[in-house]
Amino acid sequence: MNRGSWKRPHFYYEVNIIKFSDITAPVEKDLKKVDFIINSALVSNFKIINEISSYVFESGGKKIRPALLLLSCALFKKPGVKTVKMAAGAEIIHNATLVHDDIIDNALIRRSKESLNNKYGNTIAVLFGDFLYCQAFKILSEYGEEFVARNFLVAAGAMCEGEIFQSAHVYDPDISLKDYYRIIESKTAKFLAACSSIGAYCGGASKTDIENMRKFGLNLGMAFQIADDVLDISSSDKIIGKPSGKDLREGKITLPVIILLEKMGKSSVNKIKDKIRNKSGLDQNFIEDIICLSKKNHIIEESLEVAMNYVKKSFLYLKKTSPENHIKDKLRLFAEFMALRQK
Repeated sequence: MNRGSWKRPHFYYEVNIIKFSDITAPVEKDLKKVDFIINSALVSNFKIINEISSYVFESGGKKIRPALLLLSCALFKKPGVKTVKMAAGAEIIHNATLVHDDIIDNALIRRSKESLNNKYGNTIAVLFGDFLYCQAFKILSEYGEEFVARNFLVAAGAMCEGEIFQSAHVYDPDISLKDYYRIIESKTAKFLAACSSIGAYCGGASKTDIENMRKFGLNLGMAFQIADDVLDISSSDKIIGKPSGKDLREGKITLPVIILLEKMGKSSVNKIKDKIRNKSGLDQNFIEDIICLSKKNHIIEESLEVAMNYVKKSFLYLKKTSPENHIKDKLRLFAEFMALRQK
């Protein structure tokens, strides 16, 4: 792995002072319309479904995926109703994956409150996740756009493949860096790539610009997931809205742990790997030791350097797109924010 001495990028402080809402300001009205479409799509004759829908979507979140889709469209032309509906579909799909992820992980907390599976039980949570997928693709099929349907379906399939592959390798401390990248590309980056390419498509972009936006989103997505994995060991429970060290407790070996194992002596590495394989050895003290070692050995900084390399790649593809306007600046800042956000 080619990593040099990490230095904070010159825009680090700017990214962490600026609000995400400032970045998405050009599509703020469209994002509000996304909320309306989601709420309308999830209305049911069954009270329990309406209750669950309100519970899942009441916190809102940053709406990263619809924001990316809308900004990618706005780079070429003002988003219309169709684009807003595509963005709503993307957000519903994303929330469906979160619901299913929490079931798989036996998660207790999501966005600083009780997870759906913990509150209503696994059976209802599984079925509600399925309901969300159905409602999302109902919205996405409205316009009969083959490009949209194909790209979202391929991305959703890739998410499943990535999660299956990761689940097959939990508590495996010998997972390779290559396999780690395969996992995060499949389960995260490809969906963000679909959002940016579909946004460009809705904006009437050329095939070349659509492909450049796909690669922009793909590299942005790699940076986003690496940053998420870093936050798992660098932020407090209160900040990230879920228990810190959650990935390692669940046996998921992420980039910070891979880099840490590269740096430790053979004896220490063997002890850490044995505890991971043992599963039961992943208690709070062990998690805290790994977090402490990561901070002491500058693992957080080195992992963020890798994320920033992906951001730089995303810039190259964004630069190749034909429009030159203020939206391109917003997309550039969007990518930086994804890699260096604090929560």
